[in-house]
Formats: sequence, structure tokens, C-alpha cells
Amino acid sequence: MDDLQITHLSGRIWQGGVPREDLVGRVSNALREQIQSGALPHGTRLRGEAELARQLNISRPTLREATRILARDGLLDIRHGVGTFVTDPSRHVSSALDTMRSMSALIRSFGGEPRVRDMTFRMVPAEGGVAEALGVAKDTPVAQICRVRLMDERPLAVAYEYIRLVDPAREFALVRRFDGSSIYRFMSEQLARPLARSEMSVTAVSAGKTFAALLDLKPRSPLLLMREAHFDIEGRRSLYSVNYHNSDVIDFTLVRAGMKS
Repeated sequence: MDDLQITHLSGRIWQGGVPREDLVGRVSNALREQIQSGALPHGTRLRGEAELARQLNISRPTLREATRILARDGLLDIRHGVGTFVTDPSRHVSSALDTMRSMSALIRSFGGEPRVRDMTFRMVPAEGGVAEALGVAKDTPVAQICRVRLMDERPLAVAYEYIRLVDPAREFALVRRFDGSSIYRFMSEQLARPLARSEMSVTAVSAGKTFAALLDLKPRSPLLLMREAHFDIEGRRSLYSVNYHNSDVIDFTLVRAGMKS
């Protein structure tokens, strides 16, 4: 990290004056802009905390909190005893929650290649939450697809997808041909059931031994559990997905409208 980069970063933080309560956000946003613009390229090592804080005229706790925010967002890699480095942006994915989007397309938009491993197909009786999410009676046969989704070679999520079967024998044969890419495209092109909308819940959970092994994580690492019921263009419940996302690789954001006066 050279002196010119420090000058640009300091100018961005302090332009126009900054209220103290906004300083952490201004520092993290200034660093984020430098990283995303390429001004701080992948592999750049930030200067030591004490030196960088002094040069930016901010406190060490302010800098520490700002870098923690960016580390959580996958833009910085904090290696204790070694230093803080700008990460490869293709190793982290961020997605908005306000629209349905194919995970394969999302991965490609961040420069990665979507892959799958350990994919299995089963016809299973719908139980509990699956039956409710698909709007079918308990024990109704549904198709289950299990797979580990990868960004390049890095595990992104353990995915369970349940498909309501109108004609079980015929449709399950089609499901078994699914290549592991976009489930949205498969539902539209192979099952003739394009999806129009979804209802979703997101919960923070910790990885047990099985998921930790599948995602190459330590046990009890944080995961984002996303449950999503999808409706086709006729308003029928057609797909229910349960995804355990590696929060080191992906995060989700939601834009909320302001309050009406």
C-alpha cells in the first residue's frame, strides 16, 4: 500500500467533513470503493493498524471495526500476526434478496464458474415443512435433489431442492437428467413450470460435523440457512429449496423502502 493510495483514501474519508458517529462507515466505504475500483488490487497488504490509523487521522478502534466489516463482506482477509490483505473478489458473492436469481448466473457475474459435487436424486415422502411448503399432503411423493454447490472449487452451499410431482413416474425421470446447473431453467424448460415468485426465510445457524465437512469448514462455523418456497405462473407451489450457505463465501442484502409519512 503506497503513499498515493493512502492520500486518495484519506481524501475520500475526510471530504466535506465527517461526523464522528459516521466515521466507521465512511472508512469502510472508502476502502470498499478503493478495492472494487481496483485501486487496491487483490493481494495488497494494508499497512499496520497503528501506522494506517495515524496516517488516516482516525483511531485504531475505528479502523479495526471498518476492516472487520470488510472482512465479513469478503473483501479483506485479516491474518492475525501476518497482516490484512485485499482478497480476490471472485472468492466472495453478494446477492440482493429482493429478486429471484439463478445461483449459477450469480456466480458467473462475480467471475466464478458454477460447479456441483455429490449430487443425488431421490423420490421421498413429503414430511413436515416440505409438505407444507409444497402444499401437498404428508407422505406425498416428491423429488429431492441434494448437491454441494461450488464457486470454482470452493464450496458455496449444501442444497436440498424438493419438486412437487404432478406425474411422478414421468417427471422424476426428467429430474434424474438434471445437470446441476440452474434449477430455475430446468423447471421452465424441462418441467414446463416457469417460476414467477417465491417466499423466503433466512436464519443464522452453525455447521454440524456433516455440513462442516461438505463445506470444508470447521464445526460450528456460521452458515446462512435459506428456505424458499417457489410458485409457478399459475400460483401453484412447485419448488421448495433448503440451502445452507457458507457465509465466508456469500452474503445477502435486502433493500428496504423508507417509512411513509
